[in-house]
Amino acid sequence: MENALERRPWLVPLILAVLTVIVLRPVIIPPGDDQFLNGKDLPQMFYLLQGYIRQTLQDGELPLWIPHQFIGLPLIGNPHAGFFYPGMWAVWLIGEQRGIGLMMALHVWLGAWGMSRLARSFGASRTGSLLGGVVYATSGWAAAQFFSGHFNHVMVFGWVPWGLAAYRHALARETWFAVLPGIAVFGLALLAGFTPLMVYLVLGLAFVGAYHVAGSADPVRGGTFAGLRLGAIVLGGAILAAALVLPSAELTRLAIREPTSLSFASRYALPPAQVLSALAVPDLFGNPTVEPYYYWGADFVEEFTAYAGLLPLLAVPLAFRWPRREAWFFLALIAFGLAMSLGLEGALLPLLVRWVPGFGFFRVPARALLLVVIGLAGLAALLVTALQTRSLEERRAALAPALRVWLPAGAALAFGLAIVFTGWYASASHVEPMPLRATLVAGALAKAGLIACAAWVVLWLWTRPDPRATGWALGLTAALIVLDAWHAAIPIITVDEVTEAPVWTGARANIPTGPDARVLMREPWPGPINGASVTGHLHVLGYDPLPIETFDRLQDTTDANDPTARVNTLLGVKYVLSGEPYDDPAFELIGIAYDNTYYERVDPFPRAWVASEVIVEPDDGAVREQIAAPETNLRATVFVDEAVDCPAGEGGEAAITEYRPNDVTVEVSGGGGLLVLSDQFYPGWRATVDGDDAEIVRTDTAFRGVCVPPGEHTVRFAYRPLSLVVGVVLTAAGWLAWLIAVGVGWRRARR
Repeated sequence: MENALERRPWLVPLILAVLTVIVLRPVIIPPGDDQFLNGKDLPQMFYLLQGYIRQTLQDGELPLWIPHQFIGLPLIGNPHAGFFYPGMWAVWLIGEQRGIGLMMALHVWLGAWGMSRLARSFGASRTGSLLGGVVYATSGWAAAQFFSGHFNHVMVFGWVPWGLAAYRHALARETWFAVLPGIAVFGLALLAGFTPLMVYLVLGLAFVGAYHVAGSADPVRGGTFAGLRLGAIVLGGAILAAALVLPSAELTRLAIREPTSLSFASRYALPPAQVLSALAVPDLFGNPTVEPYYYWGADFVEEFTAYAGLLPLLAVPLAFRWPRREAWFFLALIAFGLAMSLGLEGALLPLLVRWVPGFGFFRVPARALLLVVIGLAGLAALLVTALQTRSLEERRAALAPALRVWLPAGAALAFGLAIVFTGWYASASHVEPMPLRATLVAGALAKAGLIACAAWVVLWLWTRPDPRATGWALGLTAALIVLDAWHAAIPIITVDEVTEAPVWTGARANIPTGPDARVLMREPWPGPINGASVTGHLHVLGYDPLPIETFDRLQDTTDANDPTARVNTLLGVKYVLSGEPYDDPAFELIGIAYDNTYYERVDPFPRAWVASEVIVEPDDGAVREQIAAPETNLRATVFVDEAVDCPAGEGGEAAITEYRPNDVTVEVSGGGGLLVLSDQFYPGWRATVDGDDAEIVRTDTAFRGVCVPPGEHTVRFAYRPLSLVVGVVLTAAGWLAWLIAVGVGWRRARR
C-alpha cells in the first residue's frame, strides 16, 4: 500500500473522496427525490436563509437586507449567509436543499485531504496520513455537525487543517511568497462564515508557531519569524474576507451578544461526566437517532461528540513509548483542547476570557474538541507510521503494555460493566426509562469491549515475526481505524423528506404579502419561525444568533407571544398564525389550513405614520417604560434619543407605496412632523425627501424616523452600507494583489 501511494500521491485524495462518498452516500445520492439532509438547524434556518437569497437574486435584487425576520436584519453582515464565499454560489445554482448537502460533503473531503497533508508535513507516511484524514473528517465530530445541521461549521472545518499545513509551509521557507497559501486559506475560511471555529484555527496556528519556536536554534529569532508570518497570514486573510468581516463586525457590535460573564463564555461546556462518552464510548448516553429514548445526556449532543476511534486514543499513551518530537505537537493540541472544552472546569477558559480581548464573545467551549480530534488524527497517523517503519523488536517493546495490560484490562472492564448493567435490567422493576437505558448502556460498553479486542488482534499481528503478518497487520489496522471511526458517524447522519412547514403553506393561501403583512406566529410554534423568509411575510420573530440589541430589548418589554401587547401593536402586527384557536375580539378568523388557524386584526396599527409630538429621551430604558404604559399615545407620540428639528404638525398621513428588501418608498401628506417607519434602525440606511438627503433618526429605540415638512412628499429609504462598500473594495483589491503575488512568485520559482 505504501509503495503504491508513494508512486502515485494523487491516490490519497482520490481514496479519501471514495471513502467520503461511502460515508455520506445518503447525503450525496439520496434514496428519494424529495429526501435531503435533515440536520436540526437546516430546516429551521439554513434552507430558509439560502432559499431567500436565491429567490432574491432571481428577482434581480442583491440580498443585502432581510426584512422577514424580527423587523429587519442585515444579511451581508450575517456570517451564516456566507454571501461572498464561492461555495455558496454553487448552492444557489443547485438549489439550497441539494446544494447544502453536496457542499458539506465536499468540505468533508477537503478536510480529510487537508488533514492528510498536515500529518504528512509532520513526517507521517502516506498510509498514516491517509488514515489521519479519515479519522479527522469521517468520525464523530464531523458527523455530529451533520446531525445538527451546522452548515457553516463544516465549511470552516474543511479549511482548518489546510490552514495549519499552510502555516507549516510558510515557516519552512525563507521567502515571503510562502505565506500566500496561508493567506488564501485563512481568507476563504473567514468567508465560509463561522467565526467561533476560526478562533480555534487561530489557536491551532499559535501551536504551530510555538512548535516552530521550540525547535529553533535561536528562539528569539524563531519567535519573531513565526510571529511575523502568522501576522501576515491573519491580516492578509482578513483583507481577503473584508467584504464579510467589516459588515459582520458592525452587526456584532450592535447585536445582543456581548462578553457579559464567564458563565456566558462557559455555556455548553463539556460536562466532566461526559468526557468518557465524548471520546471513548460514544453511545454511553444513548444515540440521538435511535428509539425509544434517543440521547439523554446534557444538551446538546452535537457539541459533546468527538469520538475518533480506539486506536487514535491508544496512540496517546503509545506516543510516550515511541518518543518523537512531532508527537508533542499533537499531544499539546489534545491537552489544550480538552481543557478548553471543559469550560470553567478546565481552568483555561477563565484565563483566555480575562486576557484575550473579545474571547468572551464566544460561547460553547466544547467546540475546542475540534483541536482534540486534530491531535488524535495526527497521532493516529504517526502511530501507523511508527508501526510501518520500526523494527520488530521496537514494535514488540513499545506495544507490550498495550497487549499485556491496557487492552485486556479495558476489554475486561467494558465487558464486566456491560454484564452489571444487563443484570440491573434483568432485576429491575421495569419502571421505564431506567431499565431500558441500562440495556443501551450495556450495549455501548459491550461494543467498546469488542473494539478493544479487535485492536488487540491488530497490534498483536504487528509483533509477529512472519513477514506476511506485517502486510495483514497494516491492512487490518487501516480497516479497524476506518470502520471504528464510521461506526459512530454513520448512524447520526440521516436524510428525510424536507418540505415546507404546513403552517407557512397555509399562510401563503390565507395571508397576503406586502408592506403591511406583518405577522406573529404564536407559541407553541407549529413550524420554523423563519418560514416567512421564503413566503414573503414580515415576521416580528426570528431565529438568528445575532438579533439587534435595541429591538430585542424593546420586544422583551411586553409579552412577545401576545398579539395585542403594546409592543406588538406598535410593530403593526396585523396577522396571527396559530397552531391552536386564538380567541380575542381584536382579531377575526380569516382561514384554517392544515390544523392551523389564521387571524387578522380589526384595527391594525400603521406600519408608517407621522407623529405630531416628539419627546427627547436619551435613556432607552425610560422610553421602553413609556411605550409599555397604557396612557402613552403611540400614534401621536414618538421618542428620540437626541434633539431633532421637526415641524410640529397635525393630521399627517403616510402610506408605503414600494417595499423591497433594500429600498422602501413612503408617500407623506398633511401637516408634517416626524415620519416613523417601524423597521429596524441600522447603520447603512439612508433617506431622501423628494430626492434631497435627509437624516435618519432612531425613534422609539429601534425604528427609523425622518423629519418631513407640511405637504405632499416622497420619502425613500435605501440600504447602502459603507461597511459593505469598503469591505468589497478591500476584498477585490486583496484578491487581485494576491493573484499578482502568486504570479510573481511562480515566475521566480521557475527561474
